[in-house]
Amino acid sequence: MSDYYNRKRGNKKRSRREKIGFYTAFSICLIAVSMAIYSTYNTMSVPSDSTQEQTQPTTVQQVNQAVTGVEETLVEPKLDSTIPQVTVVSETDPTEAETEAVSQDALETMLSTDLSLTYPLNTNNIIREFSKDSVYFKTPNVWKPHLGVDFAGELGDDVCAMSDGAVTKVSEDRMYGKTVEISVGNAVCIYSGLGEIEVDEGDSVEAGDKIGNIGAVPFEADDKSHIHVAVKVNGNYADPLSFIGNNN
Repeated sequence: MSDYYNRKRGNKKRSRREKIGFYTAFSICLIAVSMAIYSTYNTMSVPSDSTQEQTQPTTVQQVNQAVTGVEETLVEPKLDSTIPQVTVVSETDPTEAETEAVSQDALETMLSTDLSLTYPLNTNNIIREFSKDSVYFKTPNVWKPHLGVDFAGELGDDVCAMSDGAVTKVSEDRMYGKTVEISVGNAVCIYSGLGEIEVDEGDSVEAGDKIGNIGAVPFEADDKSHIHVAVKVNGNYADPLSFIGNNN
């Protein structure tokens, strides 16, 4: 009976030891697995950090290439050295042939009439001459031909007929102001920028007769006080200065 009890008690002790050993081994396994997982995690995460740390100096090196002496790898863009040549042609610059044609036209116009003119004012101060080429007009800020002559004077100065003739038109032009036209033969003298007008349509005048006084030329308002005189021969504009003193 005692032997049986002792064997049974010994079996219980061995069973308890076996349990202790099992739990001990199980704990060791858990620790080993935990360490393995931790080691694996560190192994996977550390290269990422190290890669980032290694990449950073490389970037700094690229930025500081000029300082560290690293050879420049950027290629500078090359501009096309061939610049197209642009020829500017001004419409206001006549060719030699055109200049000769204009001169010939002016000569033929002069020969087609025996018109002789005198100065319209007591002075012969001219501020802008006749030009078929475009010239600059300050008031409207445009370039255009100046088909007349501007005779300067003081506001209110007398304006006289430049030739004998008949008053064929008295009007007021939006650009050139109050205007008187005096015809003689195949020519007509046009006086613009008048103030008071002292002749009427149908009147006959002689050279030197007063036809009005200096007023304003709206189109040329920024210029000093003057009158604008134009001459037409057979309907074509001609330079008034070409006919001044023709019979002298």
